[in-house]
Amino acid sequence: MKNNNLTHNTLLPAIATAIPYEEKELAILFLDIRNFTGLMVSQPEQHIIQIVRRLFTAFNQIIKSFSGKVIETAGDSLYAVFGLQDGLPEAVNNAYLATKAMFRTVGLFNDSYAVDTENAPLEMGAGLHAGRVFIDEFSLEGTPQLAVMGLPVNITARLQAKTRELNNDLLISEYAYHFLNEPETTAGVQTVTLQGIAQGQQIRLAGGPYYVPKALAEPDLHMSYLLAISG
Repeated sequence: MKNNNLTHNTLLPAIATAIPYEEKELAILFLDIRNFTGLMVSQPEQHIIQIVRRLFTAFNQIIKSFSGKVIETAGDSLYAVFGLQDGLPEAVNNAYLATKAMFRTVGLFNDSYAVDTENAPLEMGAGLHAGRVFIDEFSLEGTPQLAVMGLPVNITARLQAKTRELNNDLLISEYAYHFLNEPETTAGVQTVTLQGIAQGQQIRLAGGPYYVPKALAEPDLHMSYLLAISG
């Protein structure tokens, strides 16, 4: 009689193939788009899907232009790393510049797709950190996918979540902040507690409050810019 029992070792080759991981210090960025509710009320669902797709395509192009790589997207959130080919100081500065460009893109979006005045405009919350992580590449099926894991990744995700509580849309860890060539904030360092992280984290409030319209830093940008970079 044929034995239908498969051992754990028999299944492993069929589940995943892996390339040995490496360790490296990277700049890590988590961002989340807020206030889609008002847009969903005022626009057809298919139109919303196209808008979100265009917005995240623009984000991907911005990240790539600053030598970063998107690791994962989920709903209205995105996770990217910088420094796979660069040193850490350059990676942190690239991540910071990419983040500022994405904030400007959200501002352009709001200018071009006016949301009902009773609803808040789309806004972005972002957390930026740096640290030594494990870089792996594996495949469950088909093309291998890059994975980046480690405590710095968890810290960055918690920083992004903390933006709402602190009413500041960009939090930068003090470790990442000291690599910046030209930071745009003079906010002092403070220590915060992050969910699931035992040790307090020193951060800088590097953005602005939520629910306040933000003037574009580059007034010569137009919707053609967003269309061009999103393909």
